[in-house]
Amino acid sequence: MQKFTYVIQADFAMHFGPAGRLAELARCYPDTTAILEMGTRSANISRPMKVATMGIRKGDAVTVTTDGPSEVELLDVLYQYFEDVL
Repeated sequence: MQKFTYVIQADFAMHFGPAGRLAELARCYPDTTAILEMGTRSANISRPMKVATMGIRKGDAVTVTTDGPSEVELLDVLYQYFEDVL
């Protein structure tokens, strides 16, 4: 299991566009699960509607956890997406 915590820097709330792109990235690694957590709420990243409805906005701290054979690779890809977009 691998994880990172990230503070959202984007000026927009998490909506279906960024959540959908996260899901696309996660689906490239079908052997590994990625979970997004904020406070007591969590969602599988491959389920964009769940992620989009978490209410994530600028300044929120989220934790991404990956688990599976490709956990390190997927974590790196997701972290880069957070750095570039969120």
